[in-house]
Amino acid sequence: MRAVVLLGLLAGCQSQGGGLVVRQTPRTILYSYVIANGMARGRLMSDRVTVGEYMRILQSDRDALTAIMQFRDSPTNENLHNAGQRVEDFIALINSPPPTAAADNVQASAPAGQVPVMRITH
Repeated sequence: MRAVVLLGLLAGCQSQGGGLVVRQTPRTILYSYVIANGMARGRLMSDRVTVGEYMRILQSDRDALTAIMQFRDSPTNENLHNAGQRVEDFIALINSPPPTAAADNVQASAPAGQVPVMRITH
């Protein structure tokens, strides 16, 4: 009996071809966007990126957020799918390897010297 239960549990662990499939819901899409936004910020702060790549990341972020807002204003299955696709595109862009720097590429990076800090006081 114990072996049958164990075998049943192991059979449930096998996945079909495409890997993990998560059903898109408004919450999963919004959560994924928030995580992707943090990933993008980390990438922009840690890597030397070209101005073009910087702009593509910003545009993809805007596209994802716009699609999420469109779903919020008009909650249809089509808008839910579109928002999910835009967030997936955003994540794919962030996870893509940075382009190799060429001599004529303009790099966007923080200055090497001391950077002024803005302090907020109450």
